[in-house]
Amino acid sequence: MSESQENRDGKRRRERDRPSHRSSRRRRGGDRGVPIAVNLAPMIDVTFLLLIFFLVTTTFERPEGVLASDLPRVGGTQAVPLPISPIVVRIAQTGPGVDDYTIRIDRFEGRFDRLDALPDVLRRIQQQPGFDRETPVVIIADDDIRWDHVVGCWNAALRAGCERIAFGEP
Repeated sequence: MSESQENRDGKRRRERDRPSHRSSRRRRGGDRGVPIAVNLAPMIDVTFLLLIFFLVTTTFERPEGVLASDLPRVGGTQAVPLPISPIVVRIAQTGPGVDDYTIRIDRFEGRFDRLDALPDVLRRIQQQPGFDRETPVVIIADDDIRWDHVVGCWNAALRAGCERIAFGEP
């Protein structure tokens, strides 16, 4: 055998013994015994860390409908609620002019031609037994009365310290 042939044969043997790039790919792709899986442990750890973060940083507020209240103790006397009779203020147009109106309070004597006197009268009524600041004030206005006078009655009741003011139908 010639020297060149020995070199060729030796070269061929070395190439057979050395794994080629193609054969290593075939081995990896051809090895079907090892399943590919995703490790879920880090994802679960991050999820729990986010949960703890949100629980710690969240501020919880009291619901609006829940109010603190002090209930009476057992054995106390029961208070009988008094019936609440509203103060009815009637305002009516008496003539064609802008200032032709009268103010009358039901069950109380007197008529007023000016809104300036109404706060003092309402304060005096609140001082009578059975009336206070929480006694409802109902303003009843005729259909032809000016809106300025109705608003003036409302403002007069507010100046008198009335807390529950409403409008009624004539």
